[in-house]
Amino acid sequence: MKLNVNPNRMELLRLRRRLALAERGHKLLKDKLEEIMRRFLETIRRLSALQEEVSAGLDRIFLAFALAGGRSSREELERLIPEGELRLAVEKKRVLSLILPEFRTAALRLSSYDLLNTEAELDIGLKRAEKLLPVLMEMARLWKSVELLSREIEVTRRRVNALEHILIPGIREAIRSIGSRLEEMERSTQVQLMRVKEIIRHH
Repeated sequence: MKLNVNPNRMELLRLRRRLALAERGHKLLKDKLEEIMRRFLETIRRLSALQEEVSAGLDRIFLAFALAGGRSSREELERLIPEGELRLAVEKKRVLSLILPEFRTAALRLSSYDLLNTEAELDIGLKRAEKLLPVLMEMARLWKSVELLSREIEVTRRRVNALEHILIPGIREAIRSIGSRLEEMERSTQVQLMRVKEIIRHH
């Protein structure tokens, strides 16, 4: 990117200050990008491990419900088990410049049901589902974190590239251009002074 600048010492000084600021900003953004990448990979690893746990847990829950549903129709089960209550609370945590969500159970009430008229597998399935709920919330938190971190990585990388490949080289080129122009003007001034001296000496 070629900058339109006036070739004078004030402009040269201003550009040098701007270059120092751009280089400092570039370093800070690169450090930020590395830290976000580290957190992103760490979150992906935790999410992957958690997905295996959730998958195994859901298989056990579905098996228990399938066994319970094998002896009773879905309509019967819905009649025997009234709706419970689940309310979630979302809190926010700041990581670097990002606001990441934290989920927790605000209220959980499992409905009471007739143990005599329902299968034991149903009770097992519900208990397993209750136990798996915090893991599911942690998985949701990690998914959202991955989404936000990946978006921030993309934005930060674009800024780093813009500084590294466009702005900083443009400023350096402008500094070189002004420097060489000032040197040229200085040489021209010296030549003129020498001519003046020569004329004065001959008179």
